[in-house]
Parts: sequence; structure tokens; C-alpha cells
Amino acid sequence: MRKVSLIVGLSLLVVASTARAQEVTAPHAGESAAGGDSAAAAPAVAPEAAVFPVAATPAGYPNEYALRPLTLSAGTFQATVPVVLNLSKNAVLKPVWVPLDLRYGVNDQLEVFVSHNYLGAPAALGQGGVCLGGTSRGCEKFYNNINVGGQYSLLKSNGVELSGLAALDVRRLSDPMYLAIDVGVGFKYVSAPISIKVAPQIGIGANKRSEGNKEVLSVPVQIAFQATPQLAAFLDTGIFGSTDHFSDVYGVPVGIGASFLVQHGLDVGAEFMLRQALAGSTVLSDMKGVNDRTLTVFAAYRTN
Repeated sequence: MRKVSLIVGLSLLVVASTARAQEVTAPHAGESAAGGDSAAAAPAVAPEAAVFPVAATPAGYPNEYALRPLTLSAGTFQATVPVVLNLSKNAVLKPVWVPLDLRYGVNDQLEVFVSHNYLGAPAALGQGGVCLGGTSRGCEKFYNNINVGGQYSLLKSNGVELSGLAALDVRRLSDPMYLAIDVGVGFKYVSAPISIKVAPQIGIGANKRSEGNKEVLSVPVQIAFQATPQLAAFLDTGIFGSTDHFSDVYGVPVGIGASFLVQHGLDVGAEFMLRQALAGSTVLSDMKGVNDRTLTVFAAYRTN
């Protein structure tokens, strides 16, 4: 089996993000009135409360899940190990997936990665990486896909970040091998303690197109809320599906999860997802709504 790899680089100028500081001063108290009568001092104006208490981070990369940029900082390695438990109707733990995700910050703009998820979709969608359970529990192969690519930050300004991304997507390693090229953009808006992330992508089938290896559209959306410096809650949704008869085959997942910072560089969390809360007309009723669901537990380790 030939191994495939991709090194993605985009040579674009980066607009540096700006930091804003807020200074609040209180007015002086009032003075005594003329004629010797004492006047009540004017009440001091209380300083305006901070929007969100951002915890100090040793390496400059945010500890807060919701506030992190799209790409890792320079020299940072991150490994995320999700375990996706299938809880679908008549298919509990059939199977279990482990879509390992590895990332490295080449510099503060460029991040390269090896992943096993579906076109940037949340790991909770499953069906990628190591498949546990064998063919009797729904696994075609123990290991049968891989994505290799990169993401380049194009703009960071006033809470807005834009990036470009591309990857070589080996949709199927076993014979026949299915290859695709994934391209897309990332967008993130942060207004602490809330962030919104959208990453529309399209996967373009590169071979075996007559066998159905064609274009797939993926628009993952995540809204996150940083409840405390350690704890964040998030909602995953979006829309996914083949561009061929998209209106009949699309799926809209809904997932609710949380991430907890154990210590600097180590997160743990969980997410419950209805993988096709809404779906096209050709999707079987047993595969949509509350019938198709997963529970994901994960740990993420970063070197910085």
C-alpha cells in the first residue's frame, strides 16, 4: 500500500491581532457647600467589571477553550484522542471509533495536521480512524482512512480570524482506494465569553468517480461559551452531505458538549450528539432524528 502525504503552505501576509486595554477612573468626591453646611459627598462611580476573567497562560496560548485561535502557536504539538461510542437504535457500541487528531504549529500562522474526521466535522460524527468491534459490530476495516493537510491563518483582527485550509483525504485505504482533495476556509469570531466558529469545506473526489467518489459538502458550526476559565460548554451543528442530490441526502447534526481544563496543556471533555437530527428524504427513518446518536469522550494534550 502506498503511503500518501501532503505538505500544505500558503504564502500570505498576516494582519496581526490587536489587543485592547480598558482604563476606568472614579470621579472625586464632592466638596463642602458654601456657608459652612456640610454637603454629602458624591458617590464614586464603580469601576466597570471585566467582560471575562482570562487566566494567565505560561506560553501565551489561551487556556480557555472558547478563546483559542484557529491555529496552534509556533512550536506547539497537540494530540486529541476522542473515543466515539455509537448509541444508535439497535446498534449500541456497534462500533466504537477512535478518530485520532494530531496537529503541529509550524509558526503562529501555519498549522499542519493528521486527522481522521469527516471534512473538519466534529469527532462525534464518528466513522473514522480506528474502528473497534470487527465486522460483526459494523467495522469494514480496523483502520481505513486518513487526512493529511494544513491550515493557514490569513487574518486576526478585533476578535475575527480567517484561515484557509487544504488536505489530502484518503477516504478509503483498502482496495479500491478513494482519494479526495479537501479545500475550505475557517472563520472564528470571539467576544468573550462567547465564540462562533464556521469552517465550510468541499471534498473533491480525485479518482474512482464513476464508483461514486464525488464531491461532498461540509459546513461545521460550533458555538462555545466559556463559563469559567476552566470550563467551556459548546454546541456543534452544521450541514453535511454529497453534492449529488444534496437536498435528498443532507444531514444536520446537533451535539452538546463540554471541555474542562485539568491543567495547562491538558483538556478532557464529552459530547452527546444526534448525528442526523434533521436529514433528507432518502435517509432511512432509523438513521435520523433521535435514532442515530453518539457519545464522545476525549482528552487533548498540548506541549505549550
